[in-house]
Amino acid sequence: MTSNLKFLTVPVFFILFGLTVFGFAEEARSKGKKIKVTFRSQFYKNSDLTNIKLNHPIKISQTEIANHLVSLRYKGTFLGNKEGPVFSSTEVQTLAPILFKAFSEVVPRKIIRIQLKSAGGITSGDIFSFKKYLNWRFDSIRGETFLQKNNVRGWNIFSWKMIPKESQLYFKSRVDKRIQKNWIVSKLKTPISDHSNKSSSLINPLQKESLRGNISPKLEEKLKHLKYLHDEELINEEEYKNQKKKIFEELF
Repeated sequence: MTSNLKFLTVPVFFILFGLTVFGFAEEARSKGKKIKVTFRSQFYKNSDLTNIKLNHPIKISQTEIANHLVSLRYKGTFLGNKEGPVFSSTEVQTLAPILFKAFSEVVPRKIIRIQLKSAGGITSGDIFSFKKYLNWRFDSIRGETFLQKNNVRGWNIFSWKMIPKESQLYFKSRVDKRIQKNWIVSKLKTPISDHSNKSSSLINPLQKESLRGNISPKLEEKLKHLKYLHDEELINEEEYKNQKKKIFEELF
């Protein structure tokens, strides 16, 4: 009996050790994509975060997370490269609920590590928050690492850069004031950008999903009937808005 207990203590130790070090691990698959989100120490080698006080866990809604994800843009540094989104709409839909959970569970001195594998390659980076800012720092986007070796001259070159949008800027190191173009610092409550508006079909389902559980069948039927009256021009726009407002007041 005693010898059996000795053998059991080894795997139990490693299980507990793994939970202590990583604390969180979430994986998801969606349409050929594999997403892995974990925690790691902010003091890992070359993290550049040793003198930064993180305000974790992060209080942010799922819709706001989706807005952040949609706003992230990048552009290759080679001739002919065009600006594009870091994450596709389907990737945002899959990532938003996973990150919502991660943001609420991340503890001080831990940061969120994301790795997304798709047909285009691996997108990986760190996510963390200090003061009233959310930081997105990528080391690879769609299979292209930020720093690459030029085979022609043998130099290290930057293969892409992030494109700051409204309420976003590059991180600037305190020591040498060097701008890091793979690191976006964004206001935690970032306004909806033009790209977010264009992707409203992406964010709205997240909002509708949360509302769907609250709307009773009776209220839903009222909304459908009200829309029918408006579509058939049986009521004008002003009356339609007034009646819809009353229905939503019943909901809340």
